[in-house]
Amino acid sequence: MARYFFDLHNSKFSSRDTRGQECVGPDAVSEYALRLLCDVARERPLEHMHSRLGATVRDESDDVVLTATVSMSTTWLDAA
Repeated sequence: MARYFFDLHNSKFSSRDTRGQECVGPDAVSEYALRLLCDVARERPLEHMHSRLGATVRDESDDVVLTATVSMSTTWLDAA
């Protein structure tokens, strides 16, 4: 299994992963990145509303191999 590093960022913060996560293949890397983004967004949804939460994934050689983003927003509708 290869180790990948998942750096998180949005317009207000960035976090560099120094521990990494072992993943088996590209699908596992994509799934882990998306699950991580959803977990972060779920913990503090209002902090990430109206912004893009992103992950940049690096391999063991420190090369970027994947980027992933999630966007969250709400729109109040006028009451009739």
